[in-house]
Amino acid sequence: MRKPYNYTSFVGLFPLLSRRISPLVKVDEISQTIDSDSFTVQNSVRFAGPLATTSFSTNAKFEVQSPMRVQIKFEQGVIGTPQLTDSIEIPESVEVLGQKIDLNPIRGLLTSVQDTASSVARTISSQPPLKFSLPADRAQSWLLTTYLDKDLRISRGDGGSIFVLFKEGSSLLNP
Repeated sequence: MRKPYNYTSFVGLFPLLSRRISPLVKVDEISQTIDSDSFTVQNSVRFAGPLATTSFSTNAKFEVQSPMRVQIKFEQGVIGTPQLTDSIEIPESVEVLGQKIDLNPIRGLLTSVQDTASSVARTISSQPPLKFSLPADRAQSWLLTTYLDKDLRISRGDGGSIFVLFKEGSSLLNP
């Protein structure tokens, strides 16, 4: 059995994707895993915020239609269980509107709140991910793929989308 191929769009190389979705949430990683033995592909996006990380992924089957074209049939979506940060660094002070506020007097209260949050985080993080089926009539696509070299590939989708993907471990991912 061959090892699955892992690709990434490594958000650090794409300014649009590395922008924050909101002031507190950013796209942390985008990846694709192709298993050519089982003809499956998983696309995944991991989001990170100050208190948690979570992911969204799709699982699909593919059929090779030519050396460059594959038909994709998405079968399942998965929303990952949020993984809450179990410890938050409490600074000694913060600056608000040019005023330095000393947090030492309320450090005990903040630590108590943090301990409660850690307990909640452990409970939430132990839950299974949310899985749902994707409707077969609307969850199909095709891709035309060009391999530029052993580490870099470009895929063009039927909706006009273009994906630039780097093989995991590629020296191109270490700018």
